[in-house]
Amino acid sequence: MSNGIVPAEVARAARGGLAPVAKRLHAVGITASAITVAGVALTIVGAALLVVGQLGAALAVLAIGALADTLDGAIARAAGGGTRFGAFLDSTADRMADAAIFSAAAALGASQGDPILFWSAMVALSASFLVSYVRAKAESLGAAATVGPAPREARLVIVLAGIAGWAILALPPLFVTAVAAVALLSTLTLIQRVVAVAAALQTKSDR
Repeated sequence: MSNGIVPAEVARAARGGLAPVAKRLHAVGITASAITVAGVALTIVGAALLVVGQLGAALAVLAIGALADTLDGAIARAAGGGTRFGAFLDSTADRMADAAIFSAAAALGASQGDPILFWSAMVALSASFLVSYVRAKAESLGAAATVGPAPREARLVIVLAGIAGWAILALPPLFVTAVAAVALLSTLTLIQRVVAVAAALQTKSDR
C-alpha cells in the first residue's frame, strides 16, 4: 500500500515500533475496536480544542488520536487478524475524525475571516472523503486504488505539522498552508485514483 509523501521506511518503522505495545495491550484484553473508539473520541476533542485556540493541547490530543489510528491495526494483527465489524468501525471512525479536523479548520477560517483557510478546509474535507470512497468502491469492483500522494496517513502528518508550526512558532500561516496543501494533494490523489481505476476496469472489460 502506498504511503504517499510519507517515506515507506518511516511508515514501516512506526508500525514496527508499535508492535510490542500492541501485543501488550492485546495481552491485557484491550481490543482494536476499543482503541478505534478512543482514537476518534480524542480526535473530536482535539478538533474542539483547536477551534477554541488551545493549540498546544489540540496538538497533543490530536497526535495521540493519530497514534491510536495506527495502533488499532497493530492490535488487530496481534490478535491474529481483524474482524469484519472492526474494519467497518475503523473506516467509519476515520471518516468521523477527518470530518472533525477539517470542520474545525473551516470553523477557524470562518471565525477569523480567512477565506483561504475556510475554502481549503472545505476542499480538503470533500476530497479526503472522496479519496476514501473511490478506494472502497474500486476494491468492491475488484480493482486497486491505493495510488496518490495523500492517503490518510499523509494527510494527518501534514495537518499535525501545520498545527505544530502554529503552536510552537506562533505562525498561523503554517497551519493555513498545511490545510491548503492537504486540499491540493487530496484532489490530485482523487484524480489519480479515478484514472487508475478507470484504466484497471477498462483492461478487465477488454479481456
